Amino acid sequence: MPRTTRPLSSRSVSEDSAVVAAQCARCLCELRQSTGETQKQFAERIGMTESMISRLEKGDHMPTLATLSRIAAGFVRRIEIVFHAHDHEHADGTRHSHRHGHGDLDHHNQHALTAASSSSGLSSQRKVRGKSACDV
Repeated sequence: MPRTTRPLSSRSVSEDSAVVAAQCARCLCELRQSTGETQKQFAERIGMTESMISRLEKGDHMPTLATLSRIAAGFVRRIEIVFHAHDHEHADGTRHSHRHGHGDLDHHNQHALTAASSSSGLSSQRKVRGKSACDV
């Protein structure tokens, strides 16, 4: 059976990865809630276990791209990956944004990763250990 997630541990995952996991959790939770389905119904629809959906919604696991593709396909959605600028504060208190590529990458740091095609304003997500993103 192919691997569907990668466990997150404080030793092996950077802060940015934890933010992406929390944003994935929020998107997954919002998608499930928009359907009115329970975690069990949602899991059955996309061929996963209820416990895996629970772990993903808590932000404890980082879904693989294959898992995100399966979720998106189950809801006739597309996956969008957007790279944003990182703001760095200098010793003198000034901030500097690093931008790569084209376009405005710093749109309030919204949606580092979304599985849904709509924008849902994920600018201030925070993972709370042991709680689902639905409850945060």
